[in-house]
Amino acid sequence: MEQMIAQLEPLLGRNDLIGYAAARNTRILMDETTEYRDLRHDLVMEYGTPEKGDDGNETGRYELRFDSPNWPAYEKEITEWAMLEHEPDIYKIPAKSAIGQLTGKEMLDLEWMLEFEDEDA
Repeated sequence: MEQMIAQLEPLLGRNDLIGYAAARNTRILMDETTEYRDLRHDLVMEYGTPEKGDDGNETGRYELRFDSPNWPAYEKEITEWAMLEHEPDIYKIPAKSAIGQLTGKEMLDLEWMLEFEDEDA
């Protein structure tokens, strides 16, 4: 779902049906991922280390790197949550309304948000 949110981000500035669908689906997906994002933040705080800036002082943020000795414990806990399946009620728009408005790549990326009529499939 985080990838879906990232795919929608460039479309949020539009003031048409596509922009509306992007905004509505961003809200839906953000609501669905709130608990996961909060857990991920808490686990990074638990297993990570304070981030240091170029001057050597702590920035107030925490980081957790793949090469950290704490990574396996973090990965074990987060994987259980990451593998949960969700079926959010995605707002779909007719694929015909995206033709000429989105690039082919954007249409492929957003196929999950487009509704195809039988003759368009």
